[in-house]
Amino acid sequence: MKYELYHYLAIPSVYRVGTETEIVIRPLESKYEFTDGGNYKVAILPLSTRHDMIDRLEKITVTPKIVNGTLRFSYTFPNEDEYYLQMICDGKNMDKLAVYALNDDLYALRPLKGDTHIHSCRSDGKETPAIVAANYRAAGYDFIGLTDHHKYAPSVEAIEAYKDIRLGMTQMFGEEVHSPETYLHIVHFGGMYSVNKIFEDDKEKFLKEVDKIDRELGEGIPFTDARSRFVYASAVWCVREIRKAGGIAIFPHPFWIWTVYNVPTEMTRRLILGDVFDAFELISGQSAHENNYQTQFYYTLKDEYWLENGRPLKLPVLGASDSHGTVNRWLFNHKFSVVFAKSRRPEDILDAIRNGQSVAVEIYEEGETHGVHSTAESYGVHGDYRLMAYGRFLCENYFPRTQKLCAVDGALMQEYSMGSEEAGRLLAMRADVTDQFYQMYFGR
Repeated sequence: MKYELYHYLAIPSVYRVGTETEIVIRPLESKYEFTDGGNYKVAILPLSTRHDMIDRLEKITVTPKIVNGTLRFSYTFPNEDEYYLQMICDGKNMDKLAVYALNDDLYALRPLKGDTHIHSCRSDGKETPAIVAANYRAAGYDFIGLTDHHKYAPSVEAIEAYKDIRLGMTQMFGEEVHSPETYLHIVHFGGMYSVNKIFEDDKEKFLKEVDKIDRELGEGIPFTDARSRFVYASAVWCVREIRKAGGIAIFPHPFWIWTVYNVPTEMTRRLILGDVFDAFELISGQSAHENNYQTQFYYTLKDEYWLENGRPLKLPVLGASDSHGTVNRWLFNHKFSVVFAKSRRPEDILDAIRNGQSVAVEIYEEGETHGVHSTAESYGVHGDYRLMAYGRFLCENYFPRTQKLCAVDGALMQEYSMGSEEAGRLLAMRADVTDQFYQMYFGR
């Protein structure tokens, strides 16, 4: 977490463009309190400003009031952008805080940190569903979906473990679908029943329906060999069934290397160009090699799609850890999504993803920034440029703060899963903690 986040908090930190807002800069430690004897100024610097404006700070500088050790001032942000509040005392620069101004459409949506592809010990993960949920909450997640291989029941188990208490995190149903006789993995996120169970109960019915899809699509399946046609048609079957269940069908990790790529490149290409899936797992819990290929292939196909169809490819992107463990495991909490939804209700999260209101995030290892070693994490954020810019701000400034709040919840969830009634009582008392912080941070 950036040093300045330990020192100060701007309330609010996200604003509506064109609306005058009172801003309070609050110290988080007595050492950083503002004193009556200081001559304070706050320069408001748009991140995209011209360099020559920095030499004319008086044009964008306000003189705040000092009230009970805080700085207070009002300002109207003219454009959607990230801004720095550069605090100045007696002509010397202090810390600067990053804030953001948004147009009405994006300001109306709540940013949510989530993971749509997670495993427990009910398939090939390490921990029980209840502990997986607890550890994700401790890491600051607003929503998750457990998606064990072949199994829908573990996601139900995770939700049932906390059914008698109100949590500050939304849990979704899910599973990783492995249809018979294909190499495809398909993430089923948010549906109300299992798709795996359909073909497990009646494989022959599945094969007949896939054959029917093959004949129905005909030349719409861009392959001539029987094997590839079957794989493509089975993907269409799975997606249709996932949609019937009310979920979204996510195409995960096609460039995962398991001796060779999990999915042949031409199959990946045709499934994406054919508008088969609801979302694409752009960033997976895989190596940099694999994620580099996935991201570049996706953007290349966007150009190809435009040339073929005369319209843009509208395939939402997600980031997911594909975590198989939440304790001392690198992938956990290093690949995730930020979804911009009306609320954290399941239906609003699903609608936001369907509408492309999401970005994929990967965290890089600690390194150097401008020659200075940084203890703050560095984020790669992928997706629509506008959402990317806002999402990167949130990853650096908002989510680190909510993660600190969620750490307590995660510990209590673990105790509750082991039978502690007191932990349940405390969890119920804390159910609105992150919601309340969100309202304060966004000036609701």
